[in-house]
Amino acid sequence: GGPKIPFRLGRTDADSGESSPKVCGLPDADKGSRKGTTQHVRDVFYRMGFNDREIVALLGAHALGRCHTDRSGYWGPWTFAETTFSNEYFRLLVEERWSPKMTHNGKPWEGPDQFEDSTGKLMMLPSDMVLIQDPEFKKV
Repeated sequence: GGPKIPFRLGRTDADSGESSPKVCGLPDADKGSRKGTTQHVRDVFYRMGFNDREIVALLGAHALGRCHTDRSGYWGPWTFAETTFSNEYFRLLVEERWSPKMTHNGKPWEGPDQFEDSTGKLMMLPSDMVLIQDPEFKKV
C-alpha cells in the first residue's frame, strides 16, 4: 500500500447531480461539416458549463493515446509520444500541415474523414481541426 488519500467522486461545486446534464458524453469526432462539428463541440461542452478556453484545454488531452480502427473507425496517434502528456498536441496542430487522409498501408483509406501530417503517421480528427479553423477557438 501507499498513503491513504481522501477522494470524493463527482463534482465538488454542486451538492447533487441535479445540475449535471442528463445526457453526458464526449463530442463526436465529426458532424459532416466544419460548421456542424464546431457547433457540436461547443454544444456538448457548453452544456457541461465549459467556455471556449476550457474546451481547448480539454481537447489537449489528445496529447495522450491514439485512435483504433476497431473501436472508432479512426486510426493513429495525435503525437509521436502518445504516452507523454505535453504541449506537443497543440504544437503539432498549429505547426504541421494537415491534409485529408487518403491512403492507409498503401491502400485507399476507407475509414471516416480524418486528417494526417506529411509523414502519414500522425492524425487529427475533424473535431481537433476546429481548434485552428474556428476564429474564436484559434484566439485561445
